[in-house]
Amino acid sequence: PAPADTFGISVDGAASPFGTPQAQLVRIGIQGVPIDAAQRQPAVITLVVDVSGSMAEANRLPLVQASLRLLVEQLGPGDTVALVTYGDTARVVLEPTAATDERVLRAIDALTPGGSTNAEAGLQLGYEVAGRAYDPEKSNRVILSSDGVANVGATGPAAILRTIGERADQGVFLTTVGFG
Repeated sequence: PAPADTFGISVDGAASPFGTPQAQLVRIGIQGVPIDAAQRQPAVITLVVDVSGSMAEANRLPLVQASLRLLVEQLGPGDTVALVTYGDTARVVLEPTAATDERVLRAIDALTPGGSTNAEAGLQLGYEVAGRAYDPEKSNRVILSSDGVANVGATGPAAILRTIGERADQGVFLTTVGFG
């Protein structure tokens, strides 16, 4: 249900019909206060997408693409989207572009998996792109989509958390979404 304050969390569980008799299923629901699209602050979004070989499964890159399509279709003319990918290396697929420009969805649809997983390089490049597009009058966010299997570059949390904290202090915030 819609919460009275910022967001609400509901949790319930039951015995699972799968696996052992002791197995339990737990459902966790998180709901934010609905905001009318006209009231939403314009956004500068930098999508950072893991396109490594491990993302080839149906519940990974194809699901990321479908999810990002849904996100972009909710954005308006005051919003911008950039796209950075990483596998062995990181690369800018799309510089900051109006969210309503058809090139955004074409770039998302064209993603293909392959290579290792250099999450550090992807996040660093994503923050560089976000920094160049930074607008203090807008919500500035990097959205990282990955299966979380980093195996090249800095793979430990300390270095990555330091970068995230520094960028948050500068007004660029991170959302991380796991797939698979």
